[in-house]
Amino acid sequence: MSTDGPLNGPDYADAGSGQECIPAKNGSSITFGGDELHNYGSKGVVIDKVTLSKAKGLQLVESVIVPTSTSLVGYSTGYPPVAEARNQPGIDWDHRRKAVGATLAPQPANTKHTNNLVLHLRITDTSDVRMAGVQVQYHVGDSAYVWHNVLSLTVETKKASC
Repeated sequence: MSTDGPLNGPDYADAGSGQECIPAKNGSSITFGGDELHNYGSKGVVIDKVTLSKAKGLQLVESVIVPTSTSLVGYSTGYPPVAEARNQPGIDWDHRRKAVGATLAPQPANTKHTNNLVLHLRITDTSDVRMAGVQVQYHVGDSAYVWHNVLSLTVETKKASC
């Protein structure tokens, strides 16, 4: 599968370069919603699969696409995201849709409208909970591609803060 697809924009080379840390307990949920899927191509892309990369103690419960025009849902404990995150101006939480099977239309490079990939993750362990990132497998016609995000995630399960 090629990594050279239409979702891989200008910051793709930075994949895996950042880290987010969220405090949460075993059995609880977190929102991982800081990624944008921007279709730089000229045809619609169809999302086939969303997976966690090198995950330990994390389960992917749900992945959704949220239309947005000003900001992203972001990262927090709990799912769904807190009302403050869901109701920010420009975030259209009510029109979210399942990521797998979604078609993302082509977008101009300078558009303000984008697709926020938001994951519902469940903590399934008590220590060393982490993932290297998120991978999205998708296709355009008969060509298959993979996208991966910039941020990894660490979950602090023993203390109230990271």
